[in-house]
Amino acid sequence: MSSVPKKIRVAIVVSHPIQHFVHLYKALAKCDVIDLKVFYCSKIGAKPYFDKNMNIEIQWASDLLGGYAHEFLPEADNIKESGFLKINNPSVVAILKDFNPDVVQLHGYAQLTLLRTLVWCKIKHIPVLLWSDSSLLFKRARWKLLIKDMFLPKLLGLFNGVLSTGDNNTAYYSNYGVKPARIFRCPFTVDEALLGQANNEKAKLRVQVRARYEIENNEVVLLFVGKLVSWKRPQDILDALLTAQRKLGSRVKLVAFFAGNGVLLQELKTRAESQHLRAIFAGFINVDVLPTVYAMADVLVFPSEREPYGLSAREAICLGLPLIVSDQIGCVGVNDAARSQQNTLIYQSMNVEALSDSIVSLVNNPEKIRSMATSSLAIALEMGVDCSVAGFVNAVKSVCMKTVNDMGSGISYEHN
Repeated sequence: MSSVPKKIRVAIVVSHPIQHFVHLYKALAKCDVIDLKVFYCSKIGAKPYFDKNMNIEIQWASDLLGGYAHEFLPEADNIKESGFLKINNPSVVAILKDFNPDVVQLHGYAQLTLLRTLVWCKIKHIPVLLWSDSSLLFKRARWKLLIKDMFLPKLLGLFNGVLSTGDNNTAYYSNYGVKPARIFRCPFTVDEALLGQANNEKAKLRVQVRARYEIENNEVVLLFVGKLVSWKRPQDILDALLTAQRKLGSRVKLVAFFAGNGVLLQELKTRAESQHLRAIFAGFINVDVLPTVYAMADVLVFPSEREPYGLSAREAICLGLPLIVSDQIGCVGVNDAARSQQNTLIYQSMNVEALSDSIVSLVNNPEKIRSMATSSLAIALEMGVDCSVAGFVNAVKSVCMKTVNDMGSGISYEHN
């Protein structure tokens, strides 16, 4: 009689080591029903690299490769970019054949290696899971929508299941024909240990970090975390700050704190200086220090005009920060990280007046700030890594068992 093995052999194929994903890999490696191995198409991120949008060289100050089984595909050393044609690893078929997975999980589908893997899995009748952060939120060109309408339902139909990062991601899959039974909630993970430690030391860190940047304890810090590029709209924070400060008067002091670098840096500095705005440009802050910055802030502001998810919001709630976000941020939702009126104020993207009003209304209501902070911490616990592991394991078991049933009782997933 066929059966799903006690340990299901799972292969994950992904373009490169990504700092937010590895926390899930490490947790899955400890799971007693999963035998996990991650296959990387390139070494982007594992070594120092130049980020064109951030306009600096980045080396992540975290262990991206420890705590789980992984392998770089033979072509990895020669792949320096992550575009559709650039991620091309013909070796993936032989490597996966040798690993002999029960289930394969792909991070997206818009790369040659991922499509090659998908085709091989279908030929070999190996179930495939998809994990991505796509949403329906921001506007796309009509021709792109027409192409998606024509081809995406067929493409998504090749996957046995999808791992949903949140409400908007679920809506995206549903819109293109994925049935609810094939959608499994698996929230993006964050470094809970590091963020939790900072939260435990929040009072001390608030004093230390504010002293470092010469910020008074009574100043209200509006934190922006991300690349200083046009579509992330950091300029909107400065414009909203100008209006909000005028409305609040001298009784409240606002500070815009930018944790990030990018092509707009000098322009933003010039704007802040010319308008006499209280703004601090801290540059790129690595992942090991970033939790201390969340600890000293009062509110996270996320003004992007397009953002598939918004991981800094997911991190910020672990430190109990209230959120002010545009309506184009993917993590907005009743079951997601940014929940309207619970821990988040939502405004129409690119509407600076609405952003300013949100800042003023929150600053004028200390009780609301405290209530939203409490909600953020509760939501962070609800979306913890255990939730992600449970969703992943549920998906793996489901597609594995369904494949066994579809192929008949003579098929077994037991490994010799």
